[in-house]
Amino acid sequence: MNSLWLDFTEDVKRFPSLSSNLETDVCIIGAGIFGLSCAYYLSKLGFKVTVLEKDDIGEKATGHTTAKITSGHNLFYDYLVHSYGKKFAADYLEANEKAIENIKHIIDTEKIKCDFEYQNNYVYTTDKSELKSIKKEVASVESLGFPCEFVTKTGLPFKIEGAICFKNQAQFHPLKYLYGLCDCISSRNGKIYTNSVVTNVEKGADASYLISTPSATVKSKYVIVASHYPFINFPRFLLY
Repeated sequence: MNSLWLDFTEDVKRFPSLSSNLETDVCIIGAGIFGLSCAYYLSKLGFKVTVLEKDDIGEKATGHTTAKITSGHNLFYDYLVHSYGKKFAADYLEANEKAIENIKHIIDTEKIKCDFEYQNNYVYTTDKSELKSIKKEVASVESLGFPCEFVTKTGLPFKIEGAICFKNQAQFHPLKYLYGLCDCISSRNGKIYTNSVVTNVEKGADASYLISTPSATVKSKYVIVASHYPFINFPRFLLY
C-alpha cells in the first residue's frame, strides 16, 4: 500500500514522457511540491519552464507526507534559540508562517480545490518525564513573540500529559494541490513530463545546460534540482 493520497485520489493526472529534444529557459528536475512550486512561480514571471519527473506527479516524498502545513516541527525552537540565537530561530519561524500564507494565497488565487483547512498543530507526550522539554519549547517559542500555548487536552482519544499548541496551522490534500499547480503551469505554456528519468546534467558549449534522459535532451539556460536526493555527485558543481 502506498499512502492515502496516492491510493485513493480520483482523476489522477497523467503527463507524457519526454520523447524529443527541446529548449527551455528553466528545467526543473522533480515534480514534488518544491519542483512544481518553483515551476508555478517562474511560469508566472514569464519564464519558459520544463519539468522532468522520473515517476508520476508527487509519487515520492510529497505523496507520502502527513499533509500538514505547519511551523511546528517536533520540539525544534528551543534547540534553534540556544544553538543559533533568537534571530535565526525567529527567521525560521517567520519563513514557515509565510509558507502557510503563500500556499493559501495560491489556493485562493488559482481556485485550487484541495481540501485546505486551518487546524491546530500539537506536539504532545504521554510521558511525564518529557514535560520539561515541552515547557522549555513553549518558553522559547513565546520568546520569539509567537502565540503558542501549553495544553493538556488535544482531542485525541487517549490521555496525554501535555502538549505545545500552534494555532492557525493547516492541512490539505497534497496531490490535489500539486494537480492544481500543474494546471496553472500548463496554462502558462509550461511543459511537464513524467516517467522521464534524468541521467546526466552537463554544461554546454554556450553556457547553457544539457539535461539528458534516455529518450531525449533538454537544453536549458538554468537548472533547478528538486529531486528528493541530489543525484549530481561530484565536488563544486554549481547550477546557476
